[in-house]
Amino acid sequence: MPDEQGIVRFDYSIFEKKQRETAEYHLNTCELKVPDRGYNEFGVVMNMIMVMQEAYSEEQCYFMCENGPGKIDEYALLIKGVLGIRLKFPHREKVWDMLFFLKHTEKYQNITFKMIWDAYSYDFCDFIIEQFVAAVEADYDKLAIPEDPFVGEKSEIKTAGIGCLYYYVYQNVEKILENKEEESLKAFLRNLLDADLPKRQELAEDVRYGMIAEVSLYVLPPVIVHGYALAVHQPFWDVWKELGIQKGYSDIFEKERSTKNKEDDGIYIPFYKGIRRECEDEFIEFWKDDNLYFSDDMKKCLSDWKAQFMETDPEEDLNVETCLAQIVTDLEQEWECRLVDQKFVTEFMEHREDANYKKALFFYSRLMNRDLCYFPELTKKQAIRWVLSYSRPKFDFTEMEAFHSLLINHEYRYEILGF
Repeated sequence: MPDEQGIVRFDYSIFEKKQRETAEYHLNTCELKVPDRGYNEFGVVMNMIMVMQEAYSEEQCYFMCENGPGKIDEYALLIKGVLGIRLKFPHREKVWDMLFFLKHTEKYQNITFKMIWDAYSYDFCDFIIEQFVAAVEADYDKLAIPEDPFVGEKSEIKTAGIGCLYYYVYQNVEKILENKEEESLKAFLRNLLDADLPKRQELAEDVRYGMIAEVSLYVLPPVIVHGYALAVHQPFWDVWKELGIQKGYSDIFEKERSTKNKEDDGIYIPFYKGIRRECEDEFIEFWKDDNLYFSDDMKKCLSDWKAQFMETDPEEDLNVETCLAQIVTDLEQEWECRLVDQKFVTEFMEHREDANYKKALFFYSRLMNRDLCYFPELTKKQAIRWVLSYSRPKFDFTEMEAFHSLLINHEYRYEILGF
């Protein structure tokens, strides 16, 4: 539950069955602080949350891994399997905006287009060719002559291939430099590259440099800066800084986007496979509408519990508090299965006089301790620690945990145990 500041704190990894350092999620700011997430189940879930933060953030926000962007496809498919939601990543699909943002973030100043493109998602992002070309131009300092360079008139620029317009700018800049107009061109570019669309349309009427302004109506600033940088033989980012460009304009006439990825192909990754499980025996507390895939052993358990519970007759003087405390302690300290849920303890304490709840605790205790009878010479703690914790089949521990999960799943508890 959140505190008065809207902060939720958590520290237990259910599937790892271990306690971690306390993490925080701020409901008011969506800030997630996880000092100890590890690389296993807990880490997977925290990464899923961060991927969702990127998808839903109104401002630029990216899931990062070490020195660059992290890949999000598998996490998005896991989220689709868990929540039935197909995410989109509107910030990640704008690869030039992403490159610029990270390049101007202290920790990621060495980011490259390749690092961003390697983390691009074909399945969850639209392909925006203007963004792609701009990012390529910003990260490529060599002159590559297009196979089919644009040589048309100003009115034909809007139909030209945007991948070759940088070379058109380069050619125009070279002619301007031959006329010793570098300083006036710089002044024009400073005015142009941060201007809005109407202003750039006005500048396109300029007699000397209007062709470059016309190009700016269809491509993002890096295309023009790249062409200029090649002509003056300077690195792209040095020129960007010298021209004093802030972020540059973003309002252009775009080509039609590729939106084929918007259709739902029905592909997802079941969460149990994402955390490397063969089945969903550990997920009983989330069981609804017959949506879980159980092992044959668990199916047999559910059938046996249903039959055996009906025949269970608890001791008349069963002390609920004592029995509940023992179960909680044994699950955590002796069998090392899991920490029990608070709602489990609260519910059983509130119904301490109810016969069904007494019977459930008695049955649970007997299930956990059913092999102790083979070691009458040992205390319970000795038998568990010296023998049973090593010799009992691995599935027995899953069964202990699963019965706890069933007791807090009211719908299926009623179906199987009758209350």
